[in-house]
Amino acid sequence: MIASNIDPFPAADLDTNRSGRLSDPQRKRLQGMARAGRKDEFIGAVFCAGIGAVLLVAPGLSLHEWYRPVAGAVFLVVAVILLREATGGDSLTKDLRSGRVERLEGAIARSTREEEGQHSRHTLYYLEVAGRSFEVDSTTYNAAPDVGIVALYILPRSHVILNLERMPDRPLPAGAATSPTAAIGAAIAASMSGDTARAAEARAEVAAIGNAMHAELSAAATPPPLSQRDPRPLAQAILGTWQTGPMSTTFLPDGTVVMTLPGGRHHEGRWSIGEDGRLHSNSTGRDTATDAWVAGDTLTISENGQGMSYRRTAAN
Repeated sequence: MIASNIDPFPAADLDTNRSGRLSDPQRKRLQGMARAGRKDEFIGAVFCAGIGAVLLVAPGLSLHEWYRPVAGAVFLVVAVILLREATGGDSLTKDLRSGRVERLEGAIARSTREEEGQHSRHTLYYLEVAGRSFEVDSTTYNAAPDVGIVALYILPRSHVILNLERMPDRPLPAGAATSPTAAIGAAIAASMSGDTARAAEARAEVAAIGNAMHAELSAAATPPPLSQRDPRPLAQAILGTWQTGPMSTTFLPDGTVVMTLPGGRHHEGRWSIGEDGRLHSNSTGRDTATDAWVAGDTLTISENGQGMSYRRTAAN
């Protein structure tokens, strides 16, 4: 794992990474990290070589004769490996030489794991995309989205994460936004399966359904031109029964409003059109004042930038 800079996903470098290349700032930062890593490996190689030499040639040590040459040889082998890494054989240096950037796209998942040392305890952070797991620092972990489809830009050998961008939601199955029960059930089953990649895909689909429903509600909150609305006063045009999904609402001439919920449960309250032209109602258990309009056979009730549309089923 390579510690990230202040911005772990620099937008300024994204176009270069999309083209499969390292940006100049990324290359400069990683070269410094590679040099520091090679210095540590060189020091380790010298240390292991010294221990190995002492075990092989120094007289007078109270070690079993068979143990000394074996241990000395092991230390020398480790020294050779570290020296090779220190002279440019490490994966990060090879990545910097090639300059190639790999793109990985898929649903993202985040996870943490507590690790206890002899005298301390610390947290390990992981990002998983398309079934591949990457250990990251806390800055990168917190900057990454918790759910959705992403493109991850990494170095192919050292697996250093260079950048991340959020991708558009994948197309939803027909009817998923209006009947999300199946997708939610699949997400619950996937989360219990132990397959993190499958769970991430299912969670991304549920999030996409939520985004689609939010976009639909936001679009519905925009009033149509007056020419498209019912020409009657709202207090008259709103009378009747209106339905959205399994829920219906009936506005009666005496000022009674009846909300019918799934399972046949009823909530009754009062409604009126105020002097401000807004719909006042307490059918949900609280007093609300919302914008409302009727266009054709559709009643739209808009609150806080979110519009809910109802289709007429019966009228007075």
